[in-house]
Amino acid sequence: MWRALIIIHRYLGIAVGLLMVMWFGSGVVMMYVGYPRASEAERIRTLTPIAWQACCHLARVPFRDDQQFTGVQVENVLGVPVLRLRRSPLPDELIDLAQGKASTFEMADARALVLDAAPRLLESGGALVAADTIARDQWTFGLDTGRGALYRFSFDDPAGSIVYVGGNGRLLLRTTRTQRLWNWFGAIPHWLYLAPLRANGPLWSQIVIWTSILGTILTLIGLGLGIVQFRRGKDRALSPYRGLFYWHHLSGLVFGIVTLTFVFSGLLSMNPWGLLESRRGAEAARITGPLPRWGEIRNSVAALAQRAPSAVSLSVRPLAGQLYWLATAADGTITRLDAAGRPAPLTEDDLDQAAVRLAGATGIATRRLVEREDTYYFSHHDQVVLPVYRVILNDPEQTRYYLDPVSGALLQRTDGTGRLHRWLFAGLHRLDFTAALRARPIWDIVMITVLLGGIALSCTGLYLAVRRVRADIAAAARFLGRKP
Repeated sequence: MWRALIIIHRYLGIAVGLLMVMWFGSGVVMMYVGYPRASEAERIRTLTPIAWQACCHLARVPFRDDQQFTGVQVENVLGVPVLRLRRSPLPDELIDLAQGKASTFEMADARALVLDAAPRLLESGGALVAADTIARDQWTFGLDTGRGALYRFSFDDPAGSIVYVGGNGRLLLRTTRTQRLWNWFGAIPHWLYLAPLRANGPLWSQIVIWTSILGTILTLIGLGLGIVQFRRGKDRALSPYRGLFYWHHLSGLVFGIVTLTFVFSGLLSMNPWGLLESRRGAEAARITGPLPRWGEIRNSVAALAQRAPSAVSLSVRPLAGQLYWLATAADGTITRLDAAGRPAPLTEDDLDQAAVRLAGATGIATRRLVEREDTYYFSHHDQVVLPVYRVILNDPEQTRYYLDPVSGALLQRTDGTGRLHRWLFAGLHRLDFTAALRARPIWDIVMITVLLGGIALSCTGLYLAVRRVRADIAAAARFLGRKP
């Protein structure tokens, strides 16, 4: 058994040792450069105030009054107010509010849109040097394109910007040369996120899961062997090994547990076979009520045109079956309006009623507006809304809901499975167990120390495995070359 474990450890080190080195090294990069994400604040900066003087003709729009929509937005596109409608899973609809008819959005429109937005989007001036229509590329996986076309524009500004525009007339994403370069050493190798592989979602998921399983087995066996051999050297030395084997043994004893938790939590991040699948219900629907219908949307847009609120973007956020709008100004401030366009700030009583609808027959343990982060709602890797309205149910799992105090929207749900995910993935993988540990530069020092330890352990193990396998191959060749 001992010999078998050594051989398995050796050859697994060949199989996934390089991946282990890559995972630890890329983890250091990801601490400081994340994968490119759509920035709503950046997108808002590119918009111009809604041109209400050209609005709104909707009588000829061919929708039934009872047609429901999952998303409704009013913005300017090329100086013209448009109504952007979403009916999942259909592509987004664009309605020209100046003419009251469906509008198309093609490459020429996308080019004009991005050239108009460029002075507000790019920090330094730059000329457009390339434009094309794509399905996906390395940076657009997970991007909400509205199920339409995707247009890509490259600029020669100092940042080397590439801007993506969706077929629904939305500016979706901007990446820079620095982001793209560092991601080849960060998120892409860490997640095995090469575009040809990532394009096949099920295959990519299985590869990440099974390589993580092999990495977990490799680390478990190595940790077991290392513990058994601890203090078995001559004169009660810490290790019976010498040379590079000695340092591999000691680094395994010091960093083996952390290495195991990193690899195992990375496996859990993929939620293999639904192990950490939350049992979600219709909570969001209980808060919002029925989806808005075309008849009330049409009447509300007409009322908005009469009041002409100063905003660059308006989005429908229903609550308790009533239609409300979130009006975003050019500086990013958000005002809640009712269907007639009047200011309608959300009250604590509105939030209390939303909590009652969420709980149903379960009952509520606590509900209140909280000003600070808590154990399950914090801004370590992602920004969170504060203050936030927190509801804790009186169920066995003490399910928590976090509601936006401006719109009443459900921001986060944490049940028993969510708690497991928080500790077994976020806690073990990011070492963000407490607020003190998340504080920088303490977190940076701890993470870099353990990641460098993991790199040392993986590099020494990979080198020793390769060296020993080469010796095995040479021995086998000599044996096979013997004369009878």
